[in-house]
Amino acid sequence: MKNLSETISYLQCNKTLSESEAFDLQSSILRGEVPTERLVEVFVALSGRAVAKEELSGFFRASQKAMVPLAVDVRALDTCGTGGDNSGSFNISTAAGIVCAAGGVPVAKHGNRAASSLCGSADVLETLGVKIELAPEQAKNVLERCGFVFLFARSYHPAFRHAGEARKLFGKKTYFNLLGPLLNPAKAAYRVHGLADVSFAQTLGSLLVASGVRKAWLVHAEDGLDEVSPFSVTQVLAFETGKAKRAFTIDPREYNLAITDRNALAGGDAKQNAEILSAILKGKGTRGQHSAVILNAAAGFTVYGETKSIAEGVKLAADILASGKGYEKLQEIITVSNS
Repeated sequence: MKNLSETISYLQCNKTLSESEAFDLQSSILRGEVPTERLVEVFVALSGRAVAKEELSGFFRASQKAMVPLAVDVRALDTCGTGGDNSGSFNISTAAGIVCAAGGVPVAKHGNRAASSLCGSADVLETLGVKIELAPEQAKNVLERCGFVFLFARSYHPAFRHAGEARKLFGKKTYFNLLGPLLNPAKAAYRVHGLADVSFAQTLGSLLVASGVRKAWLVHAEDGLDEVSPFSVTQVLAFETGKAKRAFTIDPREYNLAITDRNALAGGDAKQNAEILSAILKGKGTRGQHSAVILNAAAGFTVYGETKSIAEGVKLAADILASGKGYEKLQEIITVSNS
């Protein structure tokens, strides 16, 4: 077992940690035993190369062990992304999650405040009136009562605070950005995860299935969006317990949902994004906004098994938006989370 100085020197020599060494390092970080300046050295040492599969596995297992778990009695879906695609889009996966809940799919939406954008999922939901800071028993009750709960990452991963200052000082993405979306406190059995960097799809998908996830789609659009994109074809790597992974694409042109205006998905601060989401869920968003939300909700429906195909998912999501049922579900979430 290496001590901290040996581990950092090892990384600085561009060597890869074993899974157990990565587990020990992350455990020390999350116990607050690694000084900020030394953790910055770790981030710098890792910045020159891709994090190895063994390292991510060790980091993930240690982070999962440090997480505050949420025991729920329903199999839930999570729609989440790594962020970092620099698109400046509104909160697409959050809107899609609400649409999925309106369609009868239980959603345990894991998220946080903005890091690389102006408005994170926590920011927009809080602005809309959703209570985002819930104790585990409250969160379980909200999920069971209305089929949607927001799980505020800060509340369930308190040990991550020990890396907060070092992440700020380093000023770039680290492996923490990859881990965050994977660590759903309710261990949601179904996932649609957006990736800004598709090269990690194989490793992250394998980690999800190994941790008990039944089915996961890792999505990355050819235009760089970490969502199912209405601008271009989206690459999907699908993982399922007991089955071989499969790769396929989602082409918005097949569903008459393709758009070309690059500003169509633009978001802003929490207030602006809250207004955008409200309009979309009322069925009064723009064509581009509807296209993005419908495509991503369709992915959620299909991963969960609520629909048998993307085409069926597109129809269900479009019907929900047109009927205003998405906005009705939002109002229910606001009421129940505050009760």
